[in-house]
Amino acid sequence: MIFTGIAMVFATAFAGGCADKKRELEPRPNTRPMVTEIQQAEQDWIWISAEQWSLVSIDGMSPIEDSQLRLNFKQHTWLEGDAGCNRFTASYTRKAEAGLKVDEILSTRMFCATPPGVMQQEARFFSLLKSVDSYHAEPDRLDMLSDGSIVLTFEPYIEIPTP
Repeated sequence: MIFTGIAMVFATAFAGGCADKKRELEPRPNTRPMVTEIQQAEQDWIWISAEQWSLVSIDGMSPIEDSQLRLNFKQHTWLEGDAGCNRFTASYTRKAEAGLKVDEILSTRMFCATPPGVMQQEARFFSLLKSVDSYHAEPDRLDMLSDGSIVLTFEPYIEIPTP
């Protein structure tokens, strides 16, 4: 009886070991495309972070006339910008090839009465920036997405010299 129990334990262990060996021989998924996409994202991030971006769309609408919202990414951990009235900085994290998470946003605390609605726009901008979970970038456009929908769109900032 004891011998039968010991034999069953060895048989079970041996069968389990064979199953593991069989699993080792199964083909593994090709992770090369993901590695290539991540490497491309790293190369792209060099020019994305070198650019200063100007907001052209917030929730599908143009920013308030005479308000300028800009941001630029600094290296791999933080960004800074102008939200129309207040300057701000925030830390961010990138994930895989297109994931982006903006963490705590710190800003100055000025009040601006003009243009009308600028303070509400700034609050909405900060809220949307914190909701971002991914991005899509091209040399002339940077879209920030939340749950698959574009919430903020930027273009490279071009400073027009004053006469």
